[in-house]
Amino acid sequence: MSRLMSATDEPDTQGTSPQPVAETDRWRRVLVVGESGSVASALIGPLSRMGIDAEHLTHPTDLELIAELRHGVDAVAVVTRDDALALRLTLLAAHTAPGVPLLTTLFDKTAAAQLRAAVPQVTVISPWEIVAPELAEACLANGASKRRGLGRRLRLPAIVDGALRLLVLSGLGLLAILLLETLLSSLVLHERLVDAFHSSSGLVATVGFSPQAEHAPGWYKLVSAGCILITLGLVAVFTAALVRRLSRRRLTTLFGPRQAPRSHHVLVVGLGQVGLRLALHLRDLGVPVLAIEKDDDVIGVRLAHAAGLPVVIANGVDVFTLKELGISRARVVAAVTSDDLVNVEIGLSARAAGPDVPLVLRLGDGEVAAETESLLHLGTIIDAHRSAAEALAQSLSTLAERDR
Repeated sequence: MSRLMSATDEPDTQGTSPQPVAETDRWRRVLVVGESGSVASALIGPLSRMGIDAEHLTHPTDLELIAELRHGVDAVAVVTRDDALALRLTLLAAHTAPGVPLLTTLFDKTAAAQLRAAVPQVTVISPWEIVAPELAEACLANGASKRRGLGRRLRLPAIVDGALRLLVLSGLGLLAILLLETLLSSLVLHERLVDAFHSSSGLVATVGFSPQAEHAPGWYKLVSAGCILITLGLVAVFTAALVRRLSRRRLTTLFGPRQAPRSHHVLVVGLGQVGLRLALHLRDLGVPVLAIEKDDDVIGVRLAHAAGLPVVIANGVDVFTLKELGISRARVVAAVTSDDLVNVEIGLSARAAGPDVPLVLRLGDGEVAAETESLLHLGTIIDAHRSAAEALAQSLSTLAERDR
């Protein structure tokens, strides 16, 4: 069931509004289609200040949208986070009201290119590409005091994946036993270094040991037996960790682009449309990034993996997780999930885990943003809906100028 609201029904959004469009005789009615309490709702205020009668249609059926289009509109703005819904509503509007300018928000670049080719009068924009640089600017401004340091110059890696940690630790344990056995065989059994290394390798691989060990002192046999028992355990752990790493996406590595930074990095919590773009934008600016996402099935995780971004599958609300990921060494924490209250909760957890680490919170509800800023003082608040709405209103203003 849809709900139709005019500009007078919507509260005015905060922030700098676009310049009014002169001579809007042909642009008196714009239909905004999208969910309530989202960017679509925030778009009504800027359009009203432009002198355009904007009406908000929420959750319309096909027949309801067709009826509104047949009443006559100057333009249609389809503003939704659901790409499939945006495509369907845009195609329906283009078919029902051919020639009417259309503005559509899409996340998928391939779908956007196909839509532009099929519907010439459509303008496709991703408002999150506008919000992400604003968030990145806030991250850089808040983390200015941590831009320099030895850890950043050396790019020291952090091991944040449990399987990788077990793999490295067990591998180092096996290497230590190999070196110890080589040294003992050389000193106690008087073997050449090459022979000592060869026989010690057989012990570590649990396939043999040096023949000279039969005539070795008792303490050497006890040490060698202990090494064999420890090796059995380490090999089992190493094999299990290796299988686990090979059987799933390797979101962090010890070397390469997905190397998790140890310090002076930005912790980006949430890999939705905004979080992914923010992480990529920060990386393009040369800022180390470590992303946290609790759901490994979201498309943002797959895209981040393909782009070479280090990602940790964990709950960013958990204080222990934030400490384990080195929040105390981070430049700034950016809570950018699609849920305002979750972002506030992340901010509270981050404040508890790293009291001195700056925070940047993405909030979309103006009231939640105002309350958080005045009562909790968690850090820099970015009203994503307002920023996106102003970008869309400016795009509509440009379309209006062209249409005059």
